Amino acid sequence: MTISTLQLNKVDTSVGIDVDKNSFSFTVTNNKMMYRAKKIPSNPKQLYNYICKQYPDSNVTYAYEAGPTGYHLYDYLVSKGAKCLVVSPNTIPKASNETVKNNRIDSNKLSEKLSNNQLKSIRVPLGNYRELRNLVKIRENYADDRTAAKQRIKSLLLYANLYQFIKEPDCNWSKRFVEELKQIPCTSAVRARLDMLLMDLDYARKQLLSSHRILRNFIKQNPDIRNNMQYATSVPGIGFITAVTLFAKSGNPSNLRNTRELASFIGLTPTEHSTGDTVNRGPISHLGDKKLRKLFVEAAWAAIRKDAQLLLFYHRIVSKNHPKGAKQKAITAVARKLTERLYRVFKDQRNYVVH
Repeated sequence: MTISTLQLNKVDTSVGIDVDKNSFSFTVTNNKMMYRAKKIPSNPKQLYNYICKQYPDSNVTYAYEAGPTGYHLYDYLVSKGAKCLVVSPNTIPKASNETVKNNRIDSNKLSEKLSNNQLKSIRVPLGNYRELRNLVKIRENYADDRTAAKQRIKSLLLYANLYQFIKEPDCNWSKRFVEELKQIPCTSAVRARLDMLLMDLDYARKQLLSSHRILRNFIKQNPDIRNNMQYATSVPGIGFITAVTLFAKSGNPSNLRNTRELASFIGLTPTEHSTGDTVNRGPISHLGDKKLRKLFVEAAWAAIRKDAQLLLFYHRIVSKNHPKGAKQKAITAVARKLTERLYRVFKDQRNYVVH
C-alpha cells in the first residue's frame, strides 16, 4: 500500500474531553458524526490507549478546557505525539438558549466544535516559564491577602467609628499608620479583632517580600528569562512585577507572531461591530487576564511620566474624546502602545531606546 493510499484512508477524529479530578468524560466525533460518549477514570494513559485501540486508522485531535486540573493531560498526549488543544472556556461559542450544563454536554460541545475547526488553543507554558507561573501565583495570592487585610481593617474602623482617632492618612499604609492602629482606643473585643487583622496584614507583607526574593533568585538562575526581563524593563513604565507577570501568563515571548497577539492576550484589543463600509469599534474586549491588564494600565500611568512621546499621545487621545471617560480611553491606548514596544524589543532582542 502506497503512502498516498494510507493518507487517504486516514479519517479525522475529534475527541472532546471534560476533565475533572476523578474522571474524564469524552465524546468522539468522526467524519462529522458523533460516535460515542464515555466516562473513564482520570488517567491520561488509559484515555490514550482506548482511543488508539478504537480508532487505529485516524488522525486524532484532542481538546479540553483550561482549568484547575492543569496540563498533565496535555503533557502526556503531546509526549505520545498526539495533537492536543487546551481551550479557554471564554472562547468556546455558546448558544443563548443553553440552560443545562454537565460533563457529557461539555464534552459533546468540545468534540463538535473541534470537528468544525471552531476551537483555538491557548499557548501552553513550557519548561521554566511554567515554573515561573507557579512562583508568580504565590506572589499574587499574598498580594490578594494583603489587599483583603487592608479592606477588612478599614471596614472595622468604619464600623467601630474609629476614624475620628486617626491622624495619619491610610493612603500608603505606612509604618506610622500601622503603629497608630495598634494604640488606638477601643473596646476589648474590637481590639482583639483589630490586632488579629494587623497580624494578617503583617504576615501577608512578609510573605509577599519573600515571594519577591524567590522570583528574583529564579530569574537569576535562568538566562533566557533574565535576558527577556532586561528587554522588558527597558521599556518606560514596565517594572519588575509587570514584566515577570507577563512572562508567567504568556510564556516565552519568542513564540509571539505579531504585536496584536500580545495585546489580545492581555485583553487590550478593541471590539468591532462593522458592516459594509461602516466601521464601528467599541471598547476593549476584556478577554485577557484581568490582573495582567490592570498591571499594564498602572504601567501606562508610569510611562507617560517618563516618556514625552507617550505623554503627547495620551493628551492627543484625551482631546479627541468626550471629557467623561476620555482619560480612561487614553490610558488604555497607552497600555496598548506599551505592548507594541514590548513586541519590538522581544523581536529584536534588544533594550528599548527612549527618543
